[in-house]
Amino acid sequence: MRVVLKTGTGVVKHIESVKEAVREFSGELLIVPGGWKFSDAVREAQRELGFSDEAAHWAAIMAMDQLGLILSELLDLPTTEDLRVEGKAVLLPYRVLRERDPLPHSWDVTSDAIAAWVAAQIGADRVVYAKDVPGILDERGRVIEEVPAGELVDRWTAIDPWAPRIALKSGLELRVVDASSPADLLRALEGAEFRGTRVPPVGRRVRRDRRGGGDDGRRRVHG
Repeated sequence: MRVVLKTGTGVVKHIESVKEAVREFSGELLIVPGGWKFSDAVREAQRELGFSDEAAHWAAIMAMDQLGLILSELLDLPTTEDLRVEGKAVLLPYRVLRERDPLPHSWDVTSDAIAAWVAAQIGADRVVYAKDVPGILDERGRVIEEVPAGELVDRWTAIDPWAPRIALKSGLELRVVDASSPADLLRALEGAEFRGTRVPPVGRRVRRDRRGGGDDGRRRVHG
């Protein structure tokens, strides 16, 4: 089993829960970091200085490398700059993305989309997004248990609008789970039933959970 785990603000807030799930997971795991506060700083600098989206794109990806180095220490895992999976590692994505330049240079393309692209390149079984929300939420704050990727293209939810586009093209399943629950995160990684949102590349109509939530699940760029 080979899985990509996208980690950002939810992981930073709940590092011990994530560490537990990662330790218990028995498959191959490549962790793609978000940009966290580092990419927020890039966006703020762009507003202040007015530099191009081209420069902002690469600066935000370098921010992912920064969080990756920190997560490597916190999760006690090695880093890698290659799309080769051996055991468990944290990807520092700047070098490979700079070489291949596969995605548009836009704030609509965040680390969520990059994680989906990485998963497609390495033949992963799924991408799991460990977030600080319980899943993708509807307009009433209820968790959507399952929604086809095609319904999320060009929509901001708990994941960016490009991640489902890549999932559709590559046949990838996406899963959005609350990072604070090690049990649900582990089940999501393993492909088992979990509390959160499953996003198949094709699927049934939207299924909603009755559990409430006050946040609409939107994320910051490269976070």
